[in-house]
Amino acid sequence: MGCVMSKLPLVSAIIPVYNQAAFVEKAVQSILGQSYGNIELILIDDASTDGSNKVLQNFAGLNRVRVFRNSVNLECARTFNRGIELSDGDYFGILAADDTWEPGFVTAAVEALESHPEAAFCYCRLNLMQRDGRKTPRRRDRIPHPSDFYGFEFENIVRNLNPIPHHATLVRKKCVLELGGYDPELTTTHDWDLWLRLSRRWPVVFIDAHLANYRVHEANVSRQRSRSGDKERLIVALLDRLFQEKDLPAGLRGEKEAIYARAYLDIAEGYRVIADYPRMRRAWLKAIRLSHDPRLLLQYRHVLLSLLAR
Repeated sequence: MGCVMSKLPLVSAIIPVYNQAAFVEKAVQSILGQSYGNIELILIDDASTDGSNKVLQNFAGLNRVRVFRNSVNLECARTFNRGIELSDGDYFGILAADDTWEPGFVTAAVEALESHPEAAFCYCRLNLMQRDGRKTPRRRDRIPHPSDFYGFEFENIVRNLNPIPHHATLVRKKCVLELGGYDPELTTTHDWDLWLRLSRRWPVVFIDAHLANYRVHEANVSRQRSRSGDKERLIVALLDRLFQEKDLPAGLRGEKEAIYARAYLDIAEGYRVIADYPRMRRAWLKAIRLSHDPRLLLQYRHVLLSLLAR
């Protein structure tokens, strides 16, 4: 996917921060250490209470680093939109404060988008990163491509329930502005919702390389969303809205029960991770009623084993 660039377009790296004082410095350093030469860094403290803002102020005097603080907690989607509004780049990437990018991420992503000027965004594979920084490639990616890919991804993004890691993307800013940004009412599924809207209108690029790192720890936002019930409520609501659309591709409409079954299995897995066994069992039973493929259930054997152990 290499290309010769006579001019490096500006990339805006946006890190929203809420109570991640223990990790945010590593996220910032991963951007400052990028091999790409034309990056601005926008740090937004979303009214943290743990000293995150103090950590961010250590970077405030650096060239092309700007630090902001929300006066009240706006949560993810609204803070993302604020970051986009503050940004000057042709492309932007949103990095969670507890995650990191590999040094070559931005270079590879810009090359992919410059090589495919019609693409709305690109994405790559990721590594799972432990609290101490140890990394292993994630082996059960839902990305269906065995190698680099360019084309339309809408059906894959529906069918695979958002196979695209949010922090493993670089996005063409003008496309997002044309669609009005992230839906500010969503506390989760905001990235999936955006990828669906973008991929319905524009093609996408996939980079077959592990260039982003997802940190696994107890305070992950995804675990918090399972605890609150937002994950279940908003995943089902997004699918309900999609399947009410009259112009949804017929192939997807024929897979409706299988797609809902996978969604409930995902929801059950989220409940398993936080040890909420009653809600895990309820979601599993909904999946069984919808699924006609035992192989799908076997992919979630950790949920089944947890249920049998109870």
